[in-house]
Amino acid sequence: MIYDIIVVGAGPAGLTAAIYAKRANKNVLVIERGLYGGQVATIGEVENYPGFLSIHGSELAQVFYSQAKKVGVEFVHDNMVDLLDGKIKSVVCKKATYQAKAVVLALGSMSRELNVEGEKQFIGSGVSYCATCDGAFFKGKDVAVVGSGDSAVATALYLNNICKSVCIISKYPKLKLKAYQPNIFDRLKNVKIYYSALVQSIKGDGKVEGLVLDSGQKVKVDGIFVTIGRKPDTEFLKNKINLDEKGYIITDETAHSSMEGVFACGDVSTIAVKQIVTAAATGAIAATSALNYIAEH
Repeated sequence: MIYDIIVVGAGPAGLTAAIYAKRANKNVLVIERGLYGGQVATIGEVENYPGFLSIHGSELAQVFYSQAKKVGVEFVHDNMVDLLDGKIKSVVCKKATYQAKAVVLALGSMSRELNVEGEKQFIGSGVSYCATCDGAFFKGKDVAVVGSGDSAVATALYLNNICKSVCIISKYPKLKLKAYQPNIFDRLKNVKIYYSALVQSIKGDGKVEGLVLDSGQKVKVDGIFVTIGRKPDTEFLKNKINLDEKGYIITDETAHSSMEGVFACGDVSTIAVKQIVTAAATGAIAATSALNYIAEH
């Protein structure tokens, strides 16, 4: 079957693109490898998305998904591994290959890893990249948050209500904050910060039991939450589509990539501000541009 438009990624950008395309009476398929709603489904309260004074991330993700389903968008769980150019585009995934006249890439981004000894070994057994996903598993336990920015602080504040103690491992002499005040932790007795420190290794026997800092100091914890930023998952697109030095897909003002008939939106593209509202906006632009492309070709 050849679809009119295939959207890869079911975050706010991808779901918005799918809704716009389907409302234009096109045959639309959304391919998603993880959670419908993308990163939004894993965060806590959202208070900066227009139309909602406050809404939990998982609820907002469900709203996006439900609307797409209601208008008739088709969904499939699969993982994209390649993209073949041609008059008809082929989206190669692990389970199958899907074809379409136009493709919208809303791949989002993924958590950056520490790349230290023991990290990969203990993923799912004490190492996590999502506090709202896994925080409940560490109720009453000691945990560490690795990071120096607002996301690290938000994670620590969230875990503070669940865990026995929280320590932050910051590689800088002070936290790099934009949304929070530096004294945010002054009244929280169970939060400790290690400044100018790097995680050298993660230790344990079947599960995380502690970490070792570059100073040699050992810190006993039951869980480690990594919050050192995100990166696009676009390695497989190298030499196919123009990417910037960080791996983000370069687009013009119409969301068109360097490959004809392929558009990009949301966090995977080179938009300056990466927020839920901007992801949705670029999704609408990408869908509209894809619809125009199909009409012209």
